[in-house]
Amino acid sequence: MVNIILTGATASGKTAVGAELAKILKGEIISADSRQVYRYLDIGTNKAGQWDAEKSLRVYKGIPQHLTDIIEPDGYFSAGDFRKAAVSAIKKIEKKSRLPIIAGGTGLYIKALSEGLNELPEKDDAIRNELKEMFEKHGAKYLYDKLSAVDAESAEKNKSNPQRLIRALEVYRISGVPISEWHKKPKKPAGEFLQFGLLWDKEELYSNIEKRSAEMLKNGMIDEAKKVLSLGFKKDCPGLSGIGYSRVIDFLEEKISLDETAALISLDTRHYAKRQMTWFRKNPNIRWIKVSGRSFDPVSTASKIAKSI
Repeated sequence: MVNIILTGATASGKTAVGAELAKILKGEIISADSRQVYRYLDIGTNKAGQWDAEKSLRVYKGIPQHLTDIIEPDGYFSAGDFRKAAVSAIKKIEKKSRLPIIAGGTGLYIKALSEGLNELPEKDDAIRNELKEMFEKHGAKYLYDKLSAVDAESAEKNKSNPQRLIRALEVYRISGVPISEWHKKPKKPAGEFLQFGLLWDKEELYSNIEKRSAEMLKNGMIDEAKKVLSLGFKKDCPGLSGIGYSRVIDFLEEKISLDETAALISLDTRHYAKRQMTWFRKNPNIRWIKVSGRSFDPVSTASKIAKSI
């Protein structure tokens, strides 16, 4: 079976179009969003629908959404973790004679599924926890220095990403082989995929982002962050380190005003959208569907995609 991938920049309407496409094609959604995997963080990650306890997943407009709300805010979920979980979800959906529709804007997740990743050693919780403790005690520079001694290429590439420094050190500790060498081995896609992207005019997309950023704050994103902190999660945990929440933490620490918080969330998100589109434009397999705020309709857009399959 050929599966569908629906992608695009943040605030481009992927969730709404994906749900309508699932209705037309009798499908279910697999989220490819690296922020929506975290529990408790709903508003700032723009999750749609409600959690269905009976089905143990989120449902939006009657469409099940897999791979949201699956880990705690202090957990790590790599592209390899996503691929493994997505392949499992695809099999479950196909067993129900439904069509898997992968919808999201995390480019590395989509690449892991459609192009493949190198087979890396399974994670080792004991080693990972030890490395996380090192990070918490000594900081990212300490991990960078340790990794540089055994894998300078990977250390330099990931010097500003503690999660990837930890994973690279973990892989080396387990296998004795640098992760940069693992990455040079042949890759395999996880199946056949038709890829579609929603393409907006830049200024219209930025307008969407500004509106959504303001709505997130208005709808309770600050209280949401407070709740996660009250549950005992640290302010620099992976779930709170993403776009938006880090600015809310600054606001809670009285480093910036509420107006500055809104402006910075919008600015950070625009920069993220630009990086997303730079990534996606390198993928020749994406069929771009031009959309506009003046005429954007998820139903007709989904219908257009369905007719092209």
